[in-house]
Amino acid sequence: MRRRTLRATSRAAAGLAVIALAAGAQPARADAPYPSKPITLLIGFAPGGPTDAIGRVLFKRVSEILNTPVIIENRPGAGGNIGTQELTRVKPDGYTLLYGTSSLTTAPALFNRADLDPTKAFDVAGCSVSVPLILLVAKNDPSANAEDFYKAVKGNPAKYFQGSSGNGSIDHLVSMDIAGRLGLKFQHVPYKGNGPALADLAGGNVNFMYSGSFNSALPIIKAGKVKALAVTSGHRSQALPDIPSLSESVPGLRGFDAGTWQVLAAPKGTPPAVLAKLNDAMQAAMKDPKVKESLDFQGAEPMNMDQKQCNAYIGKEYERWSGTIKRLGLKSE
Repeated sequence: MRRRTLRATSRAAAGLAVIALAAGAQPARADAPYPSKPITLLIGFAPGGPTDAIGRVLFKRVSEILNTPVIIENRPGAGGNIGTQELTRVKPDGYTLLYGTSSLTTAPALFNRADLDPTKAFDVAGCSVSVPLILLVAKNDPSANAEDFYKAVKGNPAKYFQGSSGNGSIDHLVSMDIAGRLGLKFQHVPYKGNGPALADLAGGNVNFMYSGSFNSALPIIKAGKVKALAVTSGHRSQALPDIPSLSESVPGLRGFDAGTWQVLAAPKGTPPAVLAKLNDAMQAAMKDPKVKESLDFQGAEPMNMDQKQCNAYIGKEYERWSGTIKRLGLKSE
């Protein structure tokens, strides 16, 4: 009995070994090429805002280029930190991404979230577009240009009220940077978003603001409800070719270049090949004539940076605005 058991056991073991060898002889199944399923794109702001508007146009084309659905999910709140925080918690496989803006470099300092340091918290697939801010003044303001306007503010600071998208927003930070360079003082009126600030400027309730929402500002500029004096980029905007830059029109701001910008981010540890494929698709999408037409209308211009340059740029912006926030003593409300 024992001999038969041993023989049976030996035969069974041999059979298992043959099966194992046969299985080992089969070629390993290759991983499905990326992307092989829908991609979720997080946007840390409400639908209809500048980042959302540009992101939807751009990634509709990216979806076509990659031949896979891109599902946009808005995660507004905490200056964009809600979306960034979610990104840091998902699997780094390229199927959950974040379309972020300059708030990636301002919100961590405002909300005391060192863990969301953009140079460490996630990977960057690539930079997409930059959008300058527009210096807008009330329609009855007598200033002929930005230099005249700043002289008037300096001469009578108590008279001037500046609207903004909120404390610590990029338009607020840019305005304070300019004020520090020119020695300006004025009253700051923070709003809950660009829209309400624009409405109050058109209504004459504030004297000026810096707006990065071209699709909202252009119609009321053309209607004569507000006046555009300058853009904050280092060169003129294609969307407002007749409006000078601050750099060319204000002697004290030579070389000045500021505004908002947008990037595609991925969880830390996402494979470099996936990041490169995403960036290639995004850069190709921006060259599409229909996409380009929409971007031009929104004042958005390609940043034309490779991944290394993009990462370096984000690091410089983080250092710049974190220092400004600290110097001004700003924090989230």
